[in-house]
Amino acid sequence: VHIQRTEGCDHMTCSQCNTNFCYRCGERYRQLRFFGDHTSNLSVFGCKYRYLPERPHLRRLVRGSVCAGKLLIAPLLLVLGLALGAIAVVVGLFGLPIYCLCKKKRKRTRTGMPWPVHMYLLEDMKE
Repeated sequence: VHIQRTEGCDHMTCSQCNTNFCYRCGERYRQLRFFGDHTSNLSVFGCKYRYLPERPHLRRLVRGSVCAGKLLIAPLLLVLGLALGAIAVVVGLFGLPIYCLCKKKRKRTRTGMPWPVHMYLLEDMKE
């Protein structure tokens, strides 16, 4: 199938198989949220004519380094997020009830209201 672009961007769609591809390099369009897409300059899936077309070795080195950095940092960020989430849960489970009790006690002392006395304590005091 002969493809001719008259105007517009480099994003093409095959009319027979519905495949998305780049007009300039002929590669399929791939898109992963974390790694970028074919139009990203620093993505490993990026078009070879978009970023340093005259220096392919440097382009591969830069794109590979960016990809490796993302692969190394992603697990660290995941562990950090899980640790912060666990700390927030622990603080919420133990700190929040203690905070509410202290706030309630402070409010009662300011208004002059005594702490509630249970009926069984009153009966013990009468005897």
